This record gives sequence, C-alpha cells and structure tokens, in this order.
Amino acid sequence: MRLTRSKLSTQIGVTFFLGMALSASAMIWQVYREDVRRIPAQIEYECQEHANLIALAIADNVVYRKPYPIWSMLSNLVEEADEDPVFRLQSFTVVNESGEVMADSDPLHHPLSMLFALPESGVSWEGRMLKVVRPIHQPSSNRQVGRVLLRYYAVAIDQQLELEKVRLAVLLGFSLLFALLVSFGMSMMVARPLRELASAARKIGSGSAIDVGMHEQRAAEVRDLAQSIAAADKAVDEGNRQIDLLASVLSQADEMVVLTDTEGYITYVNPAFERCTGYTAAEVIGHTPKIVKSGEHDAEYYAEMWLAITSGKVWRDGFKNRRKDGSIYQVSQSIFPVVDASGAVIAYAAVQQDVTERKRMEEKLRHTDRVESLGVLAGGIAHDFNNLLTSILGHASLAKEKSDTSSPVWHHLERIEQASLSSADLCRQMLAYSGKGKFVVQPVDLSRLIETMGKLVEVSVSKKIGIRYMLSDQLPLIEADVAQMQQVVLNLLTNASEAIGEQYGSITVSTGQLAVDTDYLEECLGHEHIQAGDFVYLEVIDSGCGMSRETQGKIFDPFFTTKMTGRGLGMSAMLGIVRGHRGVLRISSESGQGTSIRVLIPATGEQSRVVAAELPEDIPMKSGTVLVIDDEEVVREIAQTMLEGMGYGVLKACDGMEGLEQFEEFKERISFVLLDMTMPKMSGLECFAELRRLDPDVRVILSSGYTEQEVTSSFVGKGLAGFLQKPYRARQLASVIDAMHTDQAGGETEL
Repeated sequence: MRLTRSKLSTQIGVTFFLGMALSASAMIWQVYREDVRRIPAQIEYECQEHANLIALAIADNVVYRKPYPIWSMLSNLVEEADEDPVFRLQSFTVVNESGEVMADSDPLHHPLSMLFALPESGVSWEGRMLKVVRPIHQPSSNRQVGRVLLRYYAVAIDQQLELEKVRLAVLLGFSLLFALLVSFGMSMMVARPLRELASAARKIGSGSAIDVGMHEQRAAEVRDLAQSIAAADKAVDEGNRQIDLLASVLSQADEMVVLTDTEGYITYVNPAFERCTGYTAAEVIGHTPKIVKSGEHDAEYYAEMWLAITSGKVWRDGFKNRRKDGSIYQVSQSIFPVVDASGAVIAYAAVQQDVTERKRMEEKLRHTDRVESLGVLAGGIAHDFNNLLTSILGHASLAKEKSDTSSPVWHHLERIEQASLSSADLCRQMLAYSGKGKFVVQPVDLSRLIETMGKLVEVSVSKKIGIRYMLSDQLPLIEADVAQMQQVVLNLLTNASEAIGEQYGSITVSTGQLAVDTDYLEECLGHEHIQAGDFVYLEVIDSGCGMSRETQGKIFDPFFTTKMTGRGLGMSAMLGIVRGHRGVLRISSESGQGTSIRVLIPATGEQSRVVAAELPEDIPMKSGTVLVIDDEEVVREIAQTMLEGMGYGVLKACDGMEGLEQFEEFKERISFVLLDMTMPKMSGLECFAELRRLDPDVRVILSSGYTEQEVTSSFVGKGLAGFLQKPYRARQLASVIDAMHTDQAGGETEL
C-alpha cells in the first residue's frame, strides 16, 4: 500500500521511526569515523614518544661513536616488541651527524659507515607501517649529533577497529528497537486526537454542535491546529511583504529593469526606464524592445544576443538605444533568461545602466590624449625639420649675398630662401599646435585688439555675411601674444565664414569676463592642468551649417577639413595657441543649428612688454674663436660658414662630450659657445652646466628648433648669454651676438 494513502497516524509513526533510525545511524557512523582517525593518531603519538626515549638513550653512544651498544640495545627492543599489543618495533637505522650508518637492523644492506640520507625529523605511514625519524642531541650541549629511523607496525589498529565495529553494531540495534517502540507509542497518541479533530470538523461542517465535554487537552490540540493555520497565514503575509520590498527596490533603483515574456514582449519596466527613455510603462508593455531600437546595430548583432540568451547564457554588452524624443542613449546591460524551479525558461530580464555621460567623457579623454600625442609628434617634427631648414636657409642666404642680383642664380636662390621661410612658418604652426609656439606676451585688452583688426576682418569674411560686435568696455587685461591672438580671431572668423558658405548669414563676435568653475572647465578642450578662476572670453557665433558630434571631435585634428580645399593646420594651430596661453576652448554646435566657439584666457596682471630686437642690415666683422656644439653636421657646417664670414675662427663638436673636451683644451681662445639644446649622450642643459663648471664666465648662446619660451625656462638665472631660434640666417646670428656683446658691455643681467 502506498504511504500517501495510509492513515496519518501510521505515516507519523513510520516517519518518526525512519528519522530516529537515520539519526542513530549517522551518529554511529560519525563515531566510527572518529575512531578510524583517533586510533592511528594515538598510536602515532605513542610511537613518537617511544622514539624520543630511544633517541635520548643512545645519544652518548652516538657522540662517542660506539655502534655496537646502539645495535645491541635496539636489537633487544625489536625482539621484545613482539609481545606489545599496541605497536611493534620492526627495524631501525641510526646515522651520525655526517649521515654515516652507525647501527642498522639489516647490516647487510646498510653496513657501518655507509652514507644513508635521512630527513631531519618526520612521521610517515605506509599501510600499517609507521616510520618515525627523530634527531639525536648530545645531552650536555643539546647539539644534534645524529638521527634515528624507527619502523613500527601498528598492531592495535585493526584489532581496536574490529572491537569498535561490534560495539557500535550492538548500539545501533538497541537504538533501532528503541525508535520502533517510541514510534508505535507516538502513532497511538496521535491517532485518537486526530479522530476527534476530524469528528469535530465534520460536525462544524454540518452545522452540528461539537461535544462540549471534550477533554481539555483535546481542545488544546484544536487550538494548536488553529495557531498553526494562523502561523501559515503570517508566513504568507511575510512573503507578500518581501515581494513589496523587492518591488520598492526595483522602483527606486537607478538601473533600468526590463522583463519580457518568452516571445520577447515587454511585461514590466521600472521607473528608471521611464525616466531615461521618456516612455511610460503603459506605452511599452505589450511591445517588443524594438520600440527603443536605434538602428545603430545590425541584424547579426541581435542574432548573437538571442543565440546567447536562448542557450541559457547571460549576454553582456553595450547598446545604443533611442529615446522617445529621438535622442540616442547608451547602456551597459546584462540580459539573461529567468527560469522556474524545474529549469524551464519563463521570461527574459535585462538590467541596464545609462552610460551615455560616461561614454561622452571617455571619448573626450581619448580626444584629448590624441591631441596631446599629435602635439608631441608635431613639436618633434618641427624641431628636427628646423635643423634641416637652418642649413638650407643659411646656405641660400649666404649664396644670395655672394651673387649678383642680375644673375639667374640669384633668382633661384631667392625662391629657395622664400620656400625655406614658408617651411619655417609651417614649423611655427606645428609648434603652435603642440602648444610650444614662440609667444611674446604683454598685457592685452582683447576688445581693443579686435577693434584694431577691422581691415583684416573685412577681407576674411564674405560680403554676404553681417558681423555684429558685442565687445565689453570694462575688460580685464590678459597676458597674450598680440600676433598669435590676432591669428586666433582670424581663424575663428574664417571658419565661421566657411560654415555659412555662399549663403547670407551673420556672425556675432563678443567678449566678456567669466568666473569659471571646475565643472565648466571639464566641458572645455584643453582643460587639463587648468585651474578655475577669472577668465576673459572671446566668442564667435555663426548662423552656418553647424557640426555633428563626430566632426566636433575631429575639427582640431591636423589637416582635417570638411571641404575639399584648405587642408592645413589653421584650427589645430589655433588650439595650440590657446593652450600655450593657458587657455581653454568650448564648442557648442549641432548640424543645421550654427556653431558657437568660445576661447577663454586667464585674466592676469600687468607684465612688461617684450620688444624684439631689430636685425642689422650689415654684418660687421668680428674676431675670436667660437665653439659650435651640435649633433647635426649640416647645422655645424652652416654655422661655421656664417661665423667664418663674420671673421670668427670656428671649432666644431658633434655632441656635448666632445664639446667639453674641445673647450677644456682651447678655452683660453674661445670667445663664446654656440650650443644646441637637444643632443644624444649629453643634453644641452647638462653640457651648459659642465661648461660653467670649467669656466664660470663662459658665454653660451643656446640654439634650438623649439621656442625660446620653452627652452630657456630651464636656464633662468644660470647665466645664458642669448638664444637663437632655428632656422636662422647670418643676420639673425649676428644680431644675437651683438646683443650678447652689448649686454656684457652694459653690465645687464643674463638669462
């Protein structure tokens, strides 16, 4: 008969019996397992103690190298061990501190003085055989003089385990008998109350009154049954509260949660989904997730997703979706199947996090890194190219001076010189892009600067475009290079004019002051290492075609353009100029909505105007010896030619080490040193320091393809006599030399 159809009292009795039987069996099995572990451990402990006593007993004989007493004593112990009921000593090996055998139970295999490797100490089992290794220490000094290996056979393990099996089997039998009796008694005790409860239930169901003479204990059992029902009802309420709590968590979570059925139709979305997408739950429930499809992913992408989740896997990836207003947002999401207790898929769930802002910041950082990398590359190229231009421009200029203007050669040299100057201008633009351009800074009123550019602005902008000026009258001064800032204004106006094209349009040019905080700076290009504070801004707003976000991310890349002509460094150089003035730049634009570009420069105090020296028309003859230190041979040669043309003798060195050797040998003859900044083996700064150590009064003119502002910052207060920007011509070199002699005669402070 099936147990489910038997009486409840019988079921209770059988269940109780089985429970007690299993519990008793488990306890007895646990006891047996403990005995299996305990008995060997106990024997192991006793064997170790026995081994320690033996090691102590034979210590003196080991010290005095008396093998026979050791062998005799241990052999007797082996013979006596046959009667031990717990463990028996089977064999032994004793070695001295050198590892030589002093005694062994098998002298044929391990004769005296044979080397026998034993561990320092340890215990190991091989079946019922226990190996114990113990160190032997000299009693008086406690110095280790040898080791002893003892092999014991654990006799008592099998015997004691057999006894334990018998004892535990008897105990299990009594336990089962006791469980059977108790179960039968419980069955009888439960049967009568249940019959009375069933009778009372039938009477209540038929509307009859129950027997009021029922025993009090029977009423107590009915009361217990009611309490059980109440407890079950309480458990249901607790479950409902847990469900409500889970619903609250989903409602308040920042992450979006979307549930669909197995066909892919949405059955639930939480409030975070509504806030992010603009759709209400009612608008999306019953639809598929295609309602937010952006069109940014192809069919293969979705097929891969469905293959993963229908295979029971979790699919993790980023998604681009479309809000109700049409804007794109990005999510990082996990989509997974929801299974019931049987493992069947009953729904699909997606947990999404809006990462639109994070992705935007990551893209901005990538763009900044790209611009900085390109800036470093541009600066390096400009520096190396300036070295080549120094030779080309210098030789062309010298050849022109030695040629008659009526000669056809003179005109070719003129073209070479002009091309070299154009190349040098390109290098200056590259240095400007890298933020390392040559800036002659002075206090500038940005509004007044724009007012003075009227004619330049007129020729830069189409006549179909109207320009509106909104220039602040009370504008703080900025530290700026006038020419470079004029270039920024012209680049902005030219870019705005080209965005409007041949159509009629308008450009607004405005200036003002703005207190900028960190949050505002983070929205700007070039904000790294720029501190919040007061800034003066120049803003140019056009009514042109605007720019997409993709174009905005590339507009300042070198040679990028949205038109077929005009590829160059204009906007890139402008960004470099702004960064060189410790400024930032902010763009606001959308396709078809025009563009606003705002340049912000820190507002600072007065600073002395830097005035450029006039170049002499004629180069006077000089005398003395000049040491030229440069790693580029073409630069050394043209410098030598120029200096010799001025009347100087020239010594040349290809690096700083050779230059120091030349200077140390000929320093009495050397008038000054023309030193390159960037060289292998030893930099210009290191070479300059060594030259000053050899002669504190040495005069050094520094020459570099980088700019004076960048290079000489490392030499402030160190006695630099002058700076010469590559590429240079003979007149420029002569001008720097004259300025050096003038400063020396007038006692002016060196750089």
